[in-house]
Amino acid sequence: MFEIVSTFGDNILAFRHRGPVTDSEFVAIADMVADLPRRGDVLLLLDWVGIKDWAFSAPGGDALLAWRRAAKTIRRIAIVHDPRLNRPAAWLGAVMRQEGVIVRSWRPQHAALAATWLQTDVS
Repeated sequence: MFEIVSTFGDNILAFRHRGPVTDSEFVAIADMVADLPRRGDVLLLLDWVGIKDWAFSAPGGDALLAWRRAAKTIRRIAIVHDPRLNRPAAWLGAVMRQEGVIVRSWRPQHAALAATWLQTDVS
């Protein structure tokens, strides 16, 4: 299950995940982001700290297309996660970097720094 969180500031779109994550939820987030009106401006924070179970396997097909479409709206992504979720974070990071999005992973104890990094101009 995921929820949209507004505690990180108005210009950051944050998704907090709790419990198990399904492939369809992962694609649903991409679809939601892709449908946003702001092109190339979204600062996305993915808080994966509460994920209890994720039978992740590198997605293809629809999931890959959904995240590539979402990349058109995203400027930067910060993924906050435990080491056990390195694989999905690496997959998403690789796909986003191929599309020109700046991506960085953060450990849970540095979640506040992740939000600050998103708002820092790196141009």
